[in-house]
Amino acid sequence: MSETSEMAPFWKIWKWKLHWQILVGLVIGTLAGYLWARLAIANAPNGDAKLYLESNWFRLIAKTGGEIFLNALKLIVIPLVTSSIILAIASIAAKKGFARLGLKTLFYFLTTSTIAILLGLALVNWIQPGVMSDGKPLLNSEKVSQIQKDFSSESQRLADSAKLDQDKSGSTLLAKVLGIFKSLVPANPVKAAVDMDLLGLIVISIFVGYFLSFLDEPTRQTMESFWRGVNDISMMFTDFILKLAPLGVAMLLAHTIMDNYVSLAAEQRFGDLVESLKWFAITTLAGLLIHMFLILPAIVFVIAGIGPIRLFSAMMPALLTAFSTASSNATLSVTLDCCENRAGVSNDTTSFVVPLGATVNMNGTALYECVAAVFIVQLFGYQLDFATQFMIVLIALLTSIGVAGVPSASLVAIIIILNSVSKQLGEGVDLSGGLAILLILDRPLDMVRTAVNVFGDAAGAVLIAKTEGENPLASVKA
Repeated sequence: MSETSEMAPFWKIWKWKLHWQILVGLVIGTLAGYLWARLAIANAPNGDAKLYLESNWFRLIAKTGGEIFLNALKLIVIPLVTSSIILAIASIAAKKGFARLGLKTLFYFLTTSTIAILLGLALVNWIQPGVMSDGKPLLNSEKVSQIQKDFSSESQRLADSAKLDQDKSGSTLLAKVLGIFKSLVPANPVKAAVDMDLLGLIVISIFVGYFLSFLDEPTRQTMESFWRGVNDISMMFTDFILKLAPLGVAMLLAHTIMDNYVSLAAEQRFGDLVESLKWFAITTLAGLLIHMFLILPAIVFVIAGIGPIRLFSAMMPALLTAFSTASSNATLSVTLDCCENRAGVSNDTTSFVVPLGATVNMNGTALYECVAAVFIVQLFGYQLDFATQFMIVLIALLTSIGVAGVPSASLVAIIIILNSVSKQLGEGVDLSGGLAILLILDRPLDMVRTAVNVFGDAAGAVLIAKTEGENPLASVKA
């Protein structure tokens, strides 16, 4: 996607580079949301700012505008992903390089996710955000019940989402692992598209692209032309949506900040809990930022010899969109556009690595799941031995695969981890009640971990492109 010169006058914001426009929208939306939330708290009748905001005109406009932008991004995901993968696999299969590319991609995904989980485990054990200075457990049934009441609708939604098929022993982990394999082969591809089941659609697209390469020449050209047309139109639509991204981001952030600031302000009565949540946020953010700004750039630099500044510069629109939407699925079209048109990764590599990464490579989510689970265990006053912590690492790695790329999806995976740890701790132990604690800070942390997820996919695309003999980021200035 072409961008205008950096030399445009400062007051002509519409001529700035795209990532600077989105950043301005992010700042304006954050300030507007914060100021409106403060006004709501000050002017709400009976002090009920949440109720006051529900019918407030500014919140309704921001919410509607943000949802339209988010829906537009999601609208293009299915045609873009399917057409991109089919064309990429057809091209790769013709060159006999599909197996090599697939193995390198999966190895990168598993390695970086494992590193992220171990980093999160190390930080949460070192900082111990859920351990009180007096050694007494912070959580009890009364506090858990109160927080669950405050977030009753959200808690119920998560409980419904976490209802997995269990065997008689109640093995939710086994159900999750088997569920991943089951989702690889959707019975109805149309329903999979409606449900945004990207993992199943990716598998279908891989097979379609692979078999397409074996068709006779006239039929193959016709099919490739069709999918090329779908892909080209999808990218044009993506470019059009990105022109509205600054406004969409501003509305999304204004709505998000309003709702979350009012919710956080209402929880100040939980003294020690608020302090503990502060340290939990610090621990999580430290892990996410270390992984994003140190570990992933170091891997790309050591293996591919590419500096981090060029990589961040190329991916900035995707990172800002991921941060504002908290949805890797909604950001997928922007990530594909940035990798191919800004980072210079080939269409074949981008179309294979990025959609697959958006489904199975969740570095930020994996780290967050580990930190959140151990944090809740600490709040209840339990100590975890090495074997149980090792189990958490494995479960976090497995459950991060196939997590839906939508806001708060990782909370369902955390339920699985907590249930598994509860069984290890003994009869009658139930840690799942502590999940409602995470809802207080989940949205802002979700925004950061989504950006980490997206950057992990982009770093993987650049790294694998380099190992395939390409020269990504050659035209991007440091």
